[in-house]
Amino acid sequence: MMAPPVARDAAATLVDVRPAGHYRVLTVRAPEVVAQAWPGQFVSVGVEAARTLLRRPFAIAGVDPGRSTFDVVVASVGHGSGWLALQHPGRALDVVGPLGRGFAVPATAVRCLLVGGGYGTAALEWLGERLADDGHEVELLSGAATASALYPVSRISGALLVETTEDGSRGRTGLVTAALTERLGHGAPAKIFACGPMPMLAAVAEIARLRGCDCQVAVEEHMGCSVGVCMTCVVPTVEGGGERQRAGGWGPEGDGRGRGPVSYVRACIEGPVLNAERVDWESVRRRAARG
Repeated sequence: MMAPPVARDAAATLVDVRPAGHYRVLTVRAPEVVAQAWPGQFVSVGVEAARTLLRRPFAIAGVDPGRSTFDVVVASVGHGSGWLALQHPGRALDVVGPLGRGFAVPATAVRCLLVGGGYGTAALEWLGERLADDGHEVELLSGAATASALYPVSRISGALLVETTEDGSRGRTGLVTAALTERLGHGAPAKIFACGPMPMLAAVAEIARLRGCDCQVAVEEHMGCSVGVCMTCVVPTVEGGGERQRAGGWGPEGDGRGRGPVSYVRACIEGPVLNAERVDWESVRRRAARG
């Protein structure tokens, strides 16, 4: 994965807001961000909503170098995102970025399967553009619970698009992971790139493991500071997965299940893009079950 740049405040202005299905796409002019941004990275945006102290992280959904703009996709699910979705063009924004590590693009042309859940598909669409421009064969699989929650894909030309909904309201009925299993049975061996909710990523990672496919995932974790200080966004990894944390300091910690040390990496620094084999998905599932 690419090394993250040094986090810095960027002069940013909101220049456009448009609907995209259930979401809103915000186009922001910020030359410093656009000059360094890469698919899989994110920005941290200050909000001025009541009861909101922390910045909000948003994946970069695309850039336009000619206009020095980047896009983020916002779903109004809380005070911060709701405030941002209601802003109008001309508004100055408090932006830090780009942040984190992005996707690693294969050096030689290969078949690439991109698996997105909800508006996680937006960041993959930008990745798909990059891959297609480099001569890779691109297939984008986009899934959601219902049609309104699908992100409307429009940027990739010449790529196969498969949409799935759990309720059958659009595209194929079922989970996007079922479409992934089907597509892996057709054509050449593929590399997998995924972005979406953690349960979906866990399922994608297991499919990739069983099929022997390289797989990169952009993990979704709650972030407090977005710059590696607060440790809110740590992701459990297998031995050798990066920096390790335990009570009382940094170091190895057994998981009590005979699998050796449990490591943790920060999604905002070592991620959000990780090799799927590095993530301890069993620990992720246990943590999700505990709420």
